[in-house]
Amino acid sequence: MDAGVLFPQLLTVPDVAEILCVPVSTVHHWAARGDGPPSFKVGKHRRFDAAEVRQWLDETKRRAAA
Repeated sequence: MDAGVLFPQLLTVPDVAEILCVPVSTVHHWAARGDGPPSFKVGKHRRFDAAEVRQWLDETKRRAAA
């Protein structure tokens, strides 16, 4: 494997909950409903691309300000 390959930073459910200042259960609820930042599963584990969480947060703030 090429050591120069860059992968996106992956966040866990608790990471996202802490970043967004919401309970872990809220992040799980959003994921089950298809709301909140985009996520995917690696096996049984839900992960979030940090750049996509940032983009979702920026878009959410823009909509709230409109």
